Amino acid sequence: MKKINKKGSLVDLFYFVIVLAFFSVAILIGTKIAADFHTGISSNPTFQNDAPDAITYTGELVDNYTFSINSAFLFLTVFFIIATLALAALVRIHPIFIPLFLLGLIFLIFFCGIMSNIYATVAESEPMNEVGSSITDRYIIMHNIMIALPFIVGIIGIVLMIVMYKNYAIG
Repeated sequence: MKKINKKGSLVDLFYFVIVLAFFSVAILIGTKIAADFHTGISSNPTFQNDAPDAITYTGELVDNYTFSINSAFLFLTVFFIIATLALAALVRIHPIFIPLFLLGLIFLIFFCGIMSNIYATVAESEPMNEVGSSITDRYIIMHNIMIALPFIVGIIGIVLMIVMYKNYAIG
């Protein structure tokens, strides 16, 4: 039987950052498209007279599902963290590689700062900010996670290092 090579490492945190950045920007853009679609339907007299349910349903889509998306983003973040730590517990690595791990972690934290800035730039851009409100006001959890991403990855990286290298001392 073929053994599947599943390892938790710093590369998993890199994938974690890429996925979170992609989903956060996609959620912002999708919400902006849905909000503009609702505005277009609401201002169209044909929909106001003949299909008022379309206005209601698009309004519910934009307003009511933000909690679900916010909670799903938090779940995705926690799931990736737990999966990375669980996979790292399966790996046995010699502690001599800790300096290389720390260099990689510093690079990853720098990369997280770039991803966080990309998210912040998209979130604070003029198309994402409507008059009197912002799309990021709907996604408080996602916004806080993405703004604090370098800090979160730094903490998870240190815990990951402890989990990966503690197995060598035990075994």
